[in-house]
Amino acid sequence: MNYTATVILTLAAIFGLALSHLLSGSTNIDWGELGLWFSNAPTIAGTVFFEVRLPRVLIAIAAGAGLGISGLMMQTWFHNPLAGPSVLGVTSGAGMAVALVVLTGMGGGWLANALAASVGSWCALGLVLFVASRFRGLASLLIFGLMLNYLLGALVTVLQAEAEENALQQFVFWGMGTFGQASLVTASAVLILVLAASSIAFKQYENLDKWTLGAVTARSMGVNESRLQKILVVLTGLLAGSITAVCGPVAFLGLATPHLVKLIIPYRSHNRLIPMTALIGALLALLADWGVKGWGIADSGWPLNAVLSMLGAPLVIWVLLQRNFSRS
Repeated sequence: MNYTATVILTLAAIFGLALSHLLSGSTNIDWGELGLWFSNAPTIAGTVFFEVRLPRVLIAIAAGAGLGISGLMMQTWFHNPLAGPSVLGVTSGAGMAVALVVLTGMGGGWLANALAASVGSWCALGLVLFVASRFRGLASLLIFGLMLNYLLGALVTVLQAEAEENALQQFVFWGMGTFGQASLVTASAVLILVLAASSIAFKQYENLDKWTLGAVTARSMGVNESRLQKILVVLTGLLAGSITAVCGPVAFLGLATPHLVKLIIPYRSHNRLIPMTALIGALLALLADWGVKGWGIADSGWPLNAVLSMLGAPLVIWVLLQRNFSRS
């Protein structure tokens, strides 16, 4: 199957899944009353559709696409298949800020968590940008990001050990991730941010392609290493930070989506990889959200991060086995 056919098929699958989310749910909607949502007398149908279902679909698409592209950029930059959006410590910074708010009893609720996660992610991003200009090697920046993750993770563990039961439960629920808390305005804003960041990343596809040949070769081909590093770090920080603030620490998508894309399509140029990674990430997020809703089996559904791992890991393993068997 050629690239164009793969893109069309993926877009059709995304549209079908998005439509299924919009049309189905625990509440029956009178579609004739939907237009009244724009009037001064909004109905249950409009409230459910525009304040619950549509934001959930939009934020799932944004999170899947944004985290997938973030993972692709980090794996390309560090030449490391295990790199992901969390490698710079931005996600851990968001988690630390939420832990301070929730576990110490200073606040709670989705809005407070989102604000705390935004501040924490920006602080972590600022720290990474500060040290990035002082590290000459990629390995040093990677190690710094990992150590920052360990340090912030340790502090969160200490806070958890001292927290009260209710606060600890709230923090654990936040750590499971969710697409179901965003408002229409918030979801639209994150989607616009993802589209803008994706556009900027796409414009760097030639530099990213050259970077895959190695740092020395890329420099000899005219790649400005410092400028490219700043662009990738800022884009990853913006995407990971904003998505974590709205959805919580969403797992798997950033790490595994680029691998899945590279196993599905034979192309290695980033002008093909970036759009396809965004589409596959959005598709996986929408597919996982059906597991969160329970598939009609579990009324309460399952945690988002658990569904993403159970869905994504077997998919990657299956595609990997298929490709290796086809070569033998």
